Amino acid sequence: MEENPDNGTSLHFGELREISLLIPGEHFFCENIPLPDGTNDKDLEVLATLALEDESFSPYPIEQLAWGFFGSVEYSHMIVFATPFTKLRSLGWQNLEYFRRVFPSFVSLLGVKFDKPTIRFLLSEETLSAAAYEAGCIAPLNIFSLPTDKEDPESIQDVRAKLLSLLDLEQFELEPDILVLDEFSRTKDGFFKFEHTWLDGNDPSLELQQDVMLEADELWKVDLRPPLFKGSEQKRRRLSRIKWNAMISWTVGMAAILLMLAGVNYLRVVSTGKALESQQMFSEVPKVREDQKLLEKLRQNKLGGIDVFGALGRLGAHRGIGSDGPDLWFSEAHFESRNEVKLEGQGKNVEAINNFIEQLELKNVAFINKNRSGDEIREIESDGGKTTFKIEFKLMEEKQVEVSDEAASNEVGQKEG
Repeated sequence: MEENPDNGTSLHFGELREISLLIPGEHFFCENIPLPDGTNDKDLEVLATLALEDESFSPYPIEQLAWGFFGSVEYSHMIVFATPFTKLRSLGWQNLEYFRRVFPSFVSLLGVKFDKPTIRFLLSEETLSAAAYEAGCIAPLNIFSLPTDKEDPESIQDVRAKLLSLLDLEQFELEPDILVLDEFSRTKDGFFKFEHTWLDGNDPSLELQQDVMLEADELWKVDLRPPLFKGSEQKRRRLSRIKWNAMISWTVGMAAILLMLAGVNYLRVVSTGKALESQQMFSEVPKVREDQKLLEKLRQNKLGGIDVFGALGRLGAHRGIGSDGPDLWFSEAHFESRNEVKLEGQGKNVEAINNFIEQLELKNVAFINKNRSGDEIREIESDGGKTTFKIEFKLMEEKQVEVSDEAASNEVGQKEG
C-alpha cells in the first residue's frame, strides 16, 4: 500500500471523496493578467484559458496543466496559477478527480480585502506564501510561495525575507505577523470556512478573529481540475442534493407513521382489562424492541446513517503528514453503528499511532472504547519492521452535522458546493 495519501492510491475511493486536497504553493507559477475594459465575471475563464494557451506565457500545453484563476472585474486584473500534471505525479499527487476539492495551499489568500495596500504572509503546513493587495481589491496583485524546513527554527524567517525581496515594499504596508492555516471545512450555508491563527500573536494591532469565508460556488474557479470535469461534477452534485432531499422527506414521514402506530398500540393496551394487560404487554415486548431498533435506525438515517466516508475522512485528517507521506494509514474499518468503529491499519511507528489517538481525543473527534475492566480496547504490534494496530473508537457527532456521501444536501451538497 502506498504511504502518500495524496496520490489517489493509498486510500479507498470513498475515503478520498471526503478529502479536500491542498497542493503546496511553491509548485505553481502565478501571473497577474490585466483585464480589458468591459470584462465581466463570465469572461474570466475564457481569458485565463487564452493566456495559458499562449506559448510565451506557458511552455506547457493547457491540457497538461492543473490550473485555476481568481479575478476582480472591478479592479481589472486576475491572478492565474498553474503547474504541470507531470510534476504533481512525480511528487505523488495523481488521480485528482477522486478528491472532493483540489486547491493550491494559498487559497485562503484569495477573496481577502484590505483598506490600504497590504502584504500578507500565510503559512500552510510547510509552505510560506506572500500576497500583495491593492486597497479594496479581493484579487492579489502577486502571490509567491517557498517551502520551509520544519527542522530549522530559523527557516520561516529566512524564507519570509526571501519572499519580501520579491515584493515592492515601498508601495505596500506589511502585516506584522504571519497567518497560519489551522483547518478548513464546508459550512451548511454554502461557504468554505478557513480557520487561522497568528504565528506569534504579540502585536496589539492584530485582530484575533482571522477566519476567512469563501463562497463554495466561487471556489470552483480555484479548483485545479480541468473545466470539463468541474462542470460535470457540479451537475452531478446538484442531482445528488435533490435525491438526498427526497430521501430525508421519506424518512421523516416514516418516522411519523411509526410513532403514530406506537401510540395506537399503547392505547389498545390501556383499554384492555387488568387481567389481559400484563399478558398483552409481555407479548408486545419483541415488537417494541423491533420498533426501538427501527426508530434508532431512522434516527441514524436522519443524521446521515452510518457515515463511512465522512467518518474515515474525519479520522484520516488527524493521521499526521510528514515529508515522506502520512504517519499511518488504514487497512480495514468496521462500523457496528454510526458511532462505533473498529479500525485496523499500519503506522510508521508506535509513537505515530499514539499521536493519532491523542489528536482524536484532544479534538473531541473520537475516544477509545473500554472493556468491562476499564482497559482501552486497542492492540499495537511491531514485528519485522512493520507496526500494526487495531483500535475500537466511539466517534463523536460533529456540532455542525456534515452528512457523508455525495448524496448529502448538507454535507456533500453544501460541503462540496
